[in-house]
Amino acid sequence: MKKYLFWTCIILALSGGIFTGWVDFNNDEPQAAVLVILMVTFLLGLILPGKAWLWAIIVALCLPGVYLFARSLGYQPVSPPSPGWYASLLALIPAFVGAYVGALGRVIINNMAAKS
Repeated sequence: MKKYLFWTCIILALSGGIFTGWVDFNNDEPQAAVLVILMVTFLLGLILPGKAWLWAIIVALCLPGVYLFARSLGYQPVSPPSPGWYASLLALIPAFVGAYVGALGRVIINNMAAKS
């Protein structure tokens, strides 16, 4: 069962990362993409806290991946990251914060359940 949960979370992380890239690509403000990153990584960290680092990396690296893929197809972002596409690697910061806060939430929930 745990194997299926892991692969389900991989698919959720990729889907969430691609959705984050789409939100950032079609928006001129970064706050919307950061909110999506935080929500997706928080939920994945809550589901499987032992792999929080993996969820953060997958979701955050989808953002520059979407930029590179869309630009190679000829699409232009509403507001390109400055100074270049590699500036979107800053998404690693909220991704790790969200994933590890979710993992901490799981630890707290488990401790509260064990005490009662």
